[in-house]
Amino acid sequence: MTGNTDGLRTLSNYSKLPLNRIRYFPEADETIIGGIDRGILFLMAFWSGPALKAFARITEEVLRFDTSHVLQLVAVDLDGSPALWEMPEFLGQIQGAGETAWVRNGSIVATSGLGLNIDCFAPNTIMLLELL
Repeated sequence: MTGNTDGLRTLSNYSKLPLNRIRYFPEADETIIGGIDRGILFLMAFWSGPALKAFARITEEVLRFDTSHVLQLVAVDLDGSPALWEMPEFLGQIQGAGETAWVRNGSIVATSGLGLNIDCFAPNTIMLLELL
């Protein structure tokens, strides 16, 4: 399966952040996590209303808490990134509802868990900002 090469345009309709704060990949594998120093990996399913809602919410939380612009927001098209589905942190947890991981030094430190779980976005983002 290939990812949406025009996905950034769709994300721009839901983002509260300027687009220069978002890195988008239509296809990715587990190596993408190693390239994140301090950031949020968002698994986007463009066909999913909950994922679109979750993306809007994560951009609100980043805008709200990351006033120093230290966090990377990395969005990947879930349909173009099947290798991510098999990672231990995501195995059995992906429903296309905007699953999210908070990453520090190339390692996942928290995930949003199964399905739509936007209540964890603020505390996990704050936690990531407080990690040294």
